[in-house]
Amino acid sequence: MCVNLQIDPVRAIIELFTALSEPLRYLRNPKPRLALLTDAMSQIKSKREDYNDKIHTAELAGQTSTHQIMDWLNKVAAVDSKVAKIQTDFLQQRSCRWCINRRVAKSLATIKDLIDAASKIDHVATKLAPKGVQEVSDVPPASVNKTTYLSQLQVYIQDDECRIIGIWGMGGVGKTTLLQSLNNELLSSAEADHSPQQFDHVIWAVASKDYRQGKLQRDIARRLGLPLRKDRVRQAKEIFDFLKNKNFLLLLDDLWQPVDFAAIGIPQSLRYAAAGGNATKHKVVFTTRLEGVCGQMQARRKIKLECLNVEDAWRLFQEKVGEETLRAHARIPQLARRVAKECDGLPLALVVIGTAMSTKKTPKEWQNAITLLQKSRPYEIHGMDDKILPKLKFSYDNLADDTIRECFLLCSLWPEDFSISKTDLIECWMGHGLVGEGKLENINEAYDSGHALIGGLKAACLLESGDDGEREVKMHDVVRDLAVWIASDCGEKHNRFIVQTGEVGAEYAQSEVERISLVESDLSDTSGLQNNCSKLETLMLQWNFSFRSICTGFCDRALALTYLDLSHNTVKDLPPEIGRLGNLRYLNVSDTQIRSLPWQIGCLSELRFLLLRSLDSVVIPSGVITKLVKLSVIDMTDTWCESWLELSELRGCLKGVGLVLEVVEDLKQLARLSNVPTWRLGIRKLVGLAEPLQLLSPLQLGSRSIRSSIQSLKIEFCESLELVTMEGDRGIGSSSSWCLPRLEVVELYLLPKLKEIVWRGVIPADSLPSLTVLKIYNCRKLTNISWVLRLPSLEVLTMAFCDEMQEVIDEDQGGDAEENGVTNETFPSLKNLCLINLRSLRMFSGGSCTFPSLEVLTVRGCPEMKKLPFGAEMADKRLKEIWGDRAWWDALQMENEARAALQPRFKRREPR
Repeated sequence: MCVNLQIDPVRAIIELFTALSEPLRYLRNPKPRLALLTDAMSQIKSKREDYNDKIHTAELAGQTSTHQIMDWLNKVAAVDSKVAKIQTDFLQQRSCRWCINRRVAKSLATIKDLIDAASKIDHVATKLAPKGVQEVSDVPPASVNKTTYLSQLQVYIQDDECRIIGIWGMGGVGKTTLLQSLNNELLSSAEADHSPQQFDHVIWAVASKDYRQGKLQRDIARRLGLPLRKDRVRQAKEIFDFLKNKNFLLLLDDLWQPVDFAAIGIPQSLRYAAAGGNATKHKVVFTTRLEGVCGQMQARRKIKLECLNVEDAWRLFQEKVGEETLRAHARIPQLARRVAKECDGLPLALVVIGTAMSTKKTPKEWQNAITLLQKSRPYEIHGMDDKILPKLKFSYDNLADDTIRECFLLCSLWPEDFSISKTDLIECWMGHGLVGEGKLENINEAYDSGHALIGGLKAACLLESGDDGEREVKMHDVVRDLAVWIASDCGEKHNRFIVQTGEVGAEYAQSEVERISLVESDLSDTSGLQNNCSKLETLMLQWNFSFRSICTGFCDRALALTYLDLSHNTVKDLPPEIGRLGNLRYLNVSDTQIRSLPWQIGCLSELRFLLLRSLDSVVIPSGVITKLVKLSVIDMTDTWCESWLELSELRGCLKGVGLVLEVVEDLKQLARLSNVPTWRLGIRKLVGLAEPLQLLSPLQLGSRSIRSSIQSLKIEFCESLELVTMEGDRGIGSSSSWCLPRLEVVELYLLPKLKEIVWRGVIPADSLPSLTVLKIYNCRKLTNISWVLRLPSLEVLTMAFCDEMQEVIDEDQGGDAEENGVTNETFPSLKNLCLINLRSLRMFSGGSCTFPSLEVLTVRGCPEMKKLPFGAEMADKRLKEIWGDRAWWDALQMENEARAALQPRFKRREPR
């Protein structure tokens, strides 16, 4: 058999050439391929910079980079290094053409893969896992015998057989304070490097009387840094899986009913790491007013907090009354003992009434106090001795006038344990006609009055500092119960005030209700109120993310409504019927999805306050504003509105205006309007800017209507702004004529070309006497802010992402103290200094600075900053914390004495 094999020589040659063509191409000149590689590398670097910017923004919001993005960035860095090596080898002729071309081809393929991978990256950052132990404020009053109880509690925690511990006692006896002290002691132990940790996680949560299982579950998930789920079963499993193999301590405050730990996801059974290993610690400590809850919770150990004995109570009462008052008359100590005895040893009552009596320096005032306390009518609130509220009411009765008493009662409209913004509280008082009703020049005077009222309530121990220090306040649980009791005519009218959170029950829709607060609830609309709102005067629905609409017919039945707060929810529009609310004085739709107002808003003839903050933009029909003849405040902070000029047609009633302007000509027009008292001003984009922004020019912020009233100034997204000048008239002779006396907050954001803020003919300390907060972000060309050195009121200074800043204070521009007629002391009021991602920052200042009030210094992402702006002397001042990463701290150049003195203040915050 014969097989005929025919081979086409031409085809064979072509196939052979094709097989060899790719390697042969590697012998060509590499320059074209290198050009392609350089271009591809440039594209991937741009993508990297975009991601880095997003990461930086996320870090400012307290988030951390995902593993996916960090892996991608590491791969980009690796290929960047390889490309640089290829380019160097080519230029220095270290490799042959074939090798260079082959390496270029591989790098191009890698870059293509990275570009493909980038398109699949969903998120660059995620929430940062919280610390194992987080600080909670140690709120007074602290009972004299707290140390004894704390020691007993620690013994129980060390007992491996004791998994659940109950702390119980009457309201105001110090249960929460004891739990807070335990938390903060564990925090101190966790922050000490040499101390072994008892628990991986210490979880603080509050149950409160309006306990909802879902809310408690979400609070615990937040504390653990877990994602929040709508599905409670899934949420419980994630909490359980996270905690089951860890040592944890759950601190649960203010329990009124048993908690189903399994439903929430809290593991309770002991787990062993291995045969013979140590069991994981799963422990719970809770507080309650009810002994029965301890039994229902199967507490292995119980601690009952008793009221103070006579002598301990007297010592606490003396401390609050004060030695000066006790010595004011020979009879007062004897009478004071009788008042203290009436308090029955309750720490809260001793503190509140003792403080109220601290200014009473005659025997008759003390005798009157005894009479009032003895004659108060007893009333029982569940879980509280029936004598407490009538006695606490004495402090309420002792307030200066009916205005501050009514202000106190309105504080109870916020949920239990809610940290209330002072601004929100004051605006609530304004909306109810309690503050700002007199002859005021501008809205700042009303806020001053509101802050004075808050100070009076804090001085009387009826309010206390909130979670955010001086910006928020809280009501103690028992004090809030007192306010609700008084507002309900001492229990006679139970449904005058209705306050609910979470899942809303049917009891809020009562026919006699006058004030309803459903803050942080899940109400979807007003349908439940339709037939029971004829007496309703106040409706608070803020922070209610389920709320969608005001139902048809509601406005026809709620004709008595004077105060409506819809802020921070998802409502998209206001119904036309809103114009029928003829008594409405206060309307707040800030931070909602509303983008236009109905023309019927113009029918609200009694409207005094219209708050439209953070809407981005809003459309107000032409002619509506001019119909609001009693409008006192309209605040469109962070909201652009084209029809803002209509405000000039309102004569004499406006006290405060918040605006956003985007065109230079609009800023000039505003300056020419004498009857628009600008209170909060946002300047965006600055279309038409052809010269430096002169903030003290009569054509800009120097006009009297702005100068005398502006409280907050934000300049952002002005891409062409290179220079800001503060320039006065040298011929006037005194820079005090060129002053912004009320300006408290200045924020500069994303001004990429801003190089300098120049002062001519004016002294910063004279021009900005009230500036309290200065925040500067992403002003990459800005080189220093030396002018802040001696601002008398500056408390918070934050600088971030200013790439070219080498010194915050330039010694040559800081000004001579003696020449300017001021003392050598710098930063007299600065409490919080924050320096973030200032990559070129070498030092804070070339000269010496003093920080007499500094409490917290935060430094992150400042690798070139090798020296602190102060030395060992700060250990004897108010400095509490220095935040930074360990590598930065260890690399700081400082004397051994300074390091030893400041080391206890250092708190690690590792880079993310």
